[in-house]
Amino acid sequence: MPLLYTIKKISKFIFLFSFILIISCTSSSNEIIKNTNEEELLQSYQLKIPDDELKAPSEYSKKLKPVWETWAYLTRDYVERSSLSEDEMTELLINTMMKSLGDQHSNYISPEFFNVENTDMHGKYQGIGASVDMNRSGGIIIVSPFEGSPAKNAGILPGDLILEVNGKSLEGSSLMEAINQIRGPEGTTVDLLVKHLLNQEQELITIRRESIKLESVKLRSEKNSEIAHIRLTNFYPESAKDLSNMINESKNNGAKAILLDLRNNPGGLLSSVIDVTSLFLDKGIVIKEIDGYNREQIWNVRDLNFNKHLNIPIIILINNYSASASEVLTGALKDYNRARVVGETSFGKGSVGILRPLSNGGGISVTIAKWYTPNGNVIHEKGITPDIIMPSQDPSDTTGIQIEAAKNYITNNILD
Repeated sequence: MPLLYTIKKISKFIFLFSFILIISCTSSSNEIIKNTNEEELLQSYQLKIPDDELKAPSEYSKKLKPVWETWAYLTRDYVERSSLSEDEMTELLINTMMKSLGDQHSNYISPEFFNVENTDMHGKYQGIGASVDMNRSGGIIIVSPFEGSPAKNAGILPGDLILEVNGKSLEGSSLMEAINQIRGPEGTTVDLLVKHLLNQEQELITIRRESIKLESVKLRSEKNSEIAHIRLTNFYPESAKDLSNMINESKNNGAKAILLDLRNNPGGLLSSVIDVTSLFLDKGIVIKEIDGYNREQIWNVRDLNFNKHLNIPIIILINNYSASASEVLTGALKDYNRARVVGETSFGKGSVGILRPLSNGGGISVTIAKWYTPNGNVIHEKGITPDIIMPSQDPSDTTGIQIEAAKNYITNNILD
């Protein structure tokens, strides 16, 4: 093979690979990543495009020299070198780099599935109505189907492991790739092969995607009950105001304590959880964000243009699928001894992620920071441990033993 041809092939590959490698170092010099916008989803990713076009470095780490040597030898010596694909090699190398991080939320997204559209959390959106995440084994699981959603009505349960989408296995897929296969326009259907948490048998469930109205505050108790059982299913823009109004109404009807049910709540907007937390605190820290440069961003309690509830006793109920914003709220109120927490250790989703577009049309999702409670307790992969542990064998059961335990605690320790 002519030397010039080999050099051209190597140069093109080096540029593609170097493009990936310099993303992190470029962020530290030319483009400092801005602090999390309050309108971001805590369980989602925001697209970050560099201010300036990334340039391949004139020098690279000498430890990477074997990579270039291997490619050079392959293009020169391999018996079927004409079949070598730069695109396949590039994707394989990127995937290997991302998987070496051991972080299920940092992944490569191929051009086929890279989609920069963000879920609409400001009114309605179209889809199956469920929050998904990746477990520590790399499986795609349902954190929670939304109340009244097509997913819930079709039989999707918290903890369900999604094995296939429309007959295509999700093994090896990133979270974003899975999401882009599951979601779609209103009126279309999607087939999900799932394995339920308490049942080893697989079930094929067909779901018709719909336009889903976002509501999050529901009263579960009788209106004149001394214990107002209020279910908060998500954190949307109006959640704090709706919750405040619900508490006002409950107090006017004789409620003396609030049982705030966050089970299967997958999270939502950062601005919303700050407002909801601010309902119950006069001052203080809601959450701390610390990035890879050890820079700290603090989100504080703030004033609201509707009623706060600083004195009414609160019991928070969580389970293994209370995630993200649910953990922010629970962690803050627990740290300040503003609420007692009953149930199971929460999900442990406390990281901040961004999307970076790549020159091949794909992208990478990258964890850039982690959330900490006011007392400095990390949320990510740890979760919030309840004051009173009361497990449930069925994550779809939103009544039962945990509710009774919480109500008994309120009756015996607050209402007496």
